[in-house]
Amino acid sequence: FGIGTPNWDVDPDFDLHYHLRRVRVGGDGSWRALLAAAEQIAMTPLDQSRPPWEAVLFEGLPDGKAAYLLKTHHAMTDGLGAIQGLAQLHSRQRAPSPDKPQPPEPAPNHPSAARIVARQLVADLERAPGLLDAVGRGVLSVRHPRDALKTTLRFSRSAAKVAGMTASPGSPLLENRSLSWRFSAFDVRFADIRAASKVAGASVNDAYLAALVGALRRYHEHLGHPIVTMPIAIPISVRTESDPKGGNRIAVGRLPGPVSLADPFERMLTIREQVRAARHEPAVNLFNTVGPVLAWLPAAVLSSLGAGATASNDMQASNVPGIPFDVYMAGAKVERMYPFGPLPGCAVMATMITHGSVACLGINHDAASITDSELFAQCIVDGFEEVLSLASGTEPVLRRV
Repeated sequence: FGIGTPNWDVDPDFDLHYHLRRVRVGGDGSWRALLAAAEQIAMTPLDQSRPPWEAVLFEGLPDGKAAYLLKTHHAMTDGLGAIQGLAQLHSRQRAPSPDKPQPPEPAPNHPSAARIVARQLVADLERAPGLLDAVGRGVLSVRHPRDALKTTLRFSRSAAKVAGMTASPGSPLLENRSLSWRFSAFDVRFADIRAASKVAGASVNDAYLAALVGALRRYHEHLGHPIVTMPIAIPISVRTESDPKGGNRIAVGRLPGPVSLADPFERMLTIREQVRAARHEPAVNLFNTVGPVLAWLPAAVLSSLGAGATASNDMQASNVPGIPFDVYMAGAKVERMYPFGPLPGCAVMATMITHGSVACLGINHDAASITDSELFAQCIVDGFEEVLSLASGTEPVLRRV
């Protein structure tokens, strides 16, 4: 009936021929042509009757290079989980290992609807002690009604903020939405971002967000529509060392992005305090707490609720630590790793992965929201250079792919 959380099972009809493809880049064989092909693949829905991933090896790029595109459903994993999986998928050495021991091939199974529902009931029962403990604490707090009321009101305000019900007004320039996605990619030297963040006593993530907000400030000013703030969402990892690899272990933080602040130093400090406040919201883990309950709703209702919670964002931005060592695929060294997230109702999805000494930035924007892609790409470059210039001594390295 379209209810329940995703479950792992072995596909009895798995066909690698469908999932893994090998093609040559079309058009002029440029990196821009590669991104255009990636956009088309990303906009094509996954086949729900098959495992939710596809992969394409693109050959024919300049200087004899190739690109490997891996497309997966977000139900499989969050950003950190994806890096954990890729670290195991790739090899640490260039030479093949034909004698590498392989795990036994799993036996396919055919779970019935009743078995899947039973599996979820068992999982919910395993969570019951924690829920009962929370209810017990709530009952005991009634002995101190004033404190209980304060806590309830504070949590309610926080829940409204985390759910996006009290977000700052969105940009009129970015209010249109469509089904069309556009990709752009950039290389930034990680040492430059780290140096800029240290100048303000901030984190690399704060510097990254400050550069993105500065880029959107420039874009709005170029088009004659300056704004003061815009609603921004960031993922907050709640993953612990004891959690299994993969899966989604993220909470949601929401910021009123300070677009009007022209000084990159002041903008970074403001974002630093906003991020700290978002991480300590009482209801920061709201969606993970109510997720098991929401999973029993029909898919159409759940999709509507999810769209309402994300459509209020003008931008979502993620920063994921990459693989900390050299990796290879089919004897070729992986030189860059560009991430592109989906557009769950927002105008811009920006994601950065640090790969070696390079921070690889992948941006997906809605073509109906960002109507001048070239201007937007230049504003991204200018926004990062503005923040990177805070660190003196070296010339910042930033390149559009």
